[in-house]
Amino acid sequence: MRAVEPLPKCPQCGGLARPNVLMFGDWEWDERRTAEQEGRLERWLDEIRGRRLAVVEIGAGQAVPTVRRFSESVTQMLGASLIRINPREPDGADVAIPLGALDALRRLTAMLAG
Repeated sequence: MRAVEPLPKCPQCGGLARPNVLMFGDWEWDERRTAEQEGRLERWLDEIRGRRLAVVEIGAGQAVPTVRRFSESVTQMLGASLIRINPREPDGADVAIPLGALDALRRLTAMLAG
């Protein structure tokens, strides 16, 4: 991608605006928004504790396993089941579905409806 003018500007300082995405080695990352989101997530996880739950993970591979680890951590913490939808790397879940996301979700929907 090659950015072209006009580039977005920060409404406060007039400098070049940047996405709120953390990149490796990013020393200008503003973590306030992420910290707020993490707080809301923790409160929500506390609220749903004790319920019968399933975590549906879609497309998380092993090359950058952050999402997989999060899904596994949450399922363990809540005693939930893990449904992993991934056409190439579905292993390591309670229910491993080796399909693409749309196909898997359509099949799950049909199973639950019928």
